[in-house]
Amino acid sequence: MTAMILKNNHFIELTNDEMMSVDGGGLWKAIVASAGAICIGTAPLVGIVAGIGGSVVGTPLVGVGAGIAAGAGMVSAGAAMLDYATK
Repeated sequence: MTAMILKNNHFIELTNDEMMSVDGGGLWKAIVASAGAICIGTAPLVGIVAGIGGSVVGTPLVGVGAGIAAGAGMVSAGAAMLDYATK
């Protein structure tokens, strides 16, 4: 914010450009933030299901690895969505 106007009573008024940069994000960012929160919230369930599937197909070690990878992927995707929605 570069063009602040200082009033006599020490109140800082924003210019039109500065007010346009302060944005609530709109509907799209709210949808992305909700999807990110859902991804992070469901990460344990996805990890468990992937772990069970990996154990059925391969060994228990494969199941543990698949569960950890799937859960971490969901958390990563959710964090990226929340990062986008909060900028």
